[in-house]
Amino acid sequence: MDLIEISNAIPKTYQDQVEQELGSSRMVWSFAEEIARSASSFEASYPGFGHLAFHADENDPVISPMSSLLLPILYVFCEKANIEYRALLRIRVGLFTKTVTEARHHNPHVDYDEPHHTAVYYVNDGDGDTFIFDQTFDDVPVEDSARYANEKRFTIRHAVAPQKGKMICFDGRHYHASSYPTKASKRIAITYNFV
Repeated sequence: MDLIEISNAIPKTYQDQVEQELGSSRMVWSFAEEIARSASSFEASYPGFGHLAFHADENDPVISPMSSLLLPILYVFCEKANIEYRALLRIRVGLFTKTVTEARHHNPHVDYDEPHHTAVYYVNDGDGDTFIFDQTFDDVPVEDSARYANEKRFTIRHAVAPQKGKMICFDGRHYHASSYPTKASKRIAITYNFV
């Protein structure tokens, strides 16, 4: 599967509701020193905020009140993109604030090291591209990914600019990375992992 991109993936009034809810003072955020997995081995760390809305872990399942607002976005997108949906693995909302940085992107990572789809919905207009790399976990085993990133060996396949209402989907085997906004005050995006 190559990159699928749909602008206005959901109706405008729904886009506005999601932006209002996720940007409100009622939204609960958790801070992370490093937003990518394998955090301990990266030379540079990129902090950010997250909200885990859903996680299908049999040992530690998570279902936040936000999941009922966010899950239908994926259903609508899959129907429009003609992607088969069988099961949800995770919904994670990410927030980055405006940051002056030399780094083009955060640390490349995969969300799961098993076959799955990754989709990203952009909550607000702004900057802070999403980067999808040529390499997959078939090419670079997860345990080698931090070293590979530290050596700057990942090559960019796609760079997608955030736009309110846009949603993208790609093969979750591909390494990917977010980036900080340098012009907009914030970048809010929802990441879905599903099979």
